[in-house]
Amino acid sequence: MSLFIVIPVRNEEARLESGLRHLQAKLYAASFTAYQVLISDNGSTDQTLQVLQRYNQNHNTTIGYTRASEHPDKGQGIARGWALAPSGSTVLAYCDIDMATDPLALVEGYQLIQTGQADAVAGSRWLASSEVIGRTFFRTFLSAGLSSAWRLLPQGRLTDPGCGMKLVRHEVWRTLPLREGRQGFVYGAEALEQLYRRGYSVTEIPVIWTDDDAGRIRVSQAIEDYTRGWWRLFTQY
Repeated sequence: MSLFIVIPVRNEEARLESGLRHLQAKLYAASFTAYQVLISDNGSTDQTLQVLQRYNQNHNTTIGYTRASEHPDKGQGIARGWALAPSGSTVLAYCDIDMATDPLALVEGYQLIQTGQADAVAGSRWLASSEVIGRTFFRTFLSAGLSSAWRLLPQGRLTDPGCGMKLVRHEVWRTLPLREGRQGFVYGAEALEQLYRRGYSVTEIPVIWTDDDAGRIRVSQAIEDYTRGWWRLFTQY
């Protein structure tokens, strides 16, 4: 039994090492060792792979790597990364390399799934006990707008589809067919909503989230992806 963590990346040579160090330090502090990490690259043109190779050599780690796509598609990175999970990995997860969401939420989500309290878990910055640090007005505005729109979905479950941390039981995720074409930023949220509509238990948990102010997100593409995903869910209800 283990947690399989996919980290979708694109041109992350500058943040890869610090993100991995932070993730592993947090999980070590929580005495959590039953996990594997896979870097799922969607179109990097920088030294992301070389940085990972040096990290593995310098830290005696075996973090995996796959070239999931030649184009910037976070959702493809997640989906194709999860598809590579070994059979012994009972829970799949993804998080962003900036580790804006405290990785300890991965441990909480994993335990909820392993103990049968949920089939899927999503972090939410909009829960009362969540802590959001340093988020700019612009990002708060975008997040609030997305949250408000998402709550208008028929039988909608998530309050924070844009939070970059989600987990799902491996065998449950395998029941979902992979949609053709671009998966996009909305992939994780759309997958969990589909599972909820199929009767699976989807739980949100509070997170500690810190804005790294890196400005890496492609806002126009993210808006388009979430709009398309929202419309698919709305029309499929």
